[in-house]
Amino acid sequence: MPNANAQYVVSIHAERFYRTLRYHWTICAAQSPDRIVSWGHAASHELAETAAQNEIRDLSSGLTQGGWVGDSKATFHRF
Repeated sequence: MPNANAQYVVSIHAERFYRTLRYHWTICAAQSPDRIVSWGHAASHELAETAAQNEIRDLSSGLTQGGWVGDSKATFHRF
């Protein structure tokens, strides 16, 4: 299997959410970086990195087609 990370571009940024920070992550296809494939948010930078890597693994294996990823895999919204 080709390197899955080379097929996608991951971006993580922090946003103030009430009195804390929330970390948003987005995944775009490397060949069309202006089109978001999947996105979500987490309570810490480390959790956002882990969630994004898990989503890349799922995208590469065909387990998901993208969209918004919530705190659990049961929460999924197709766009």
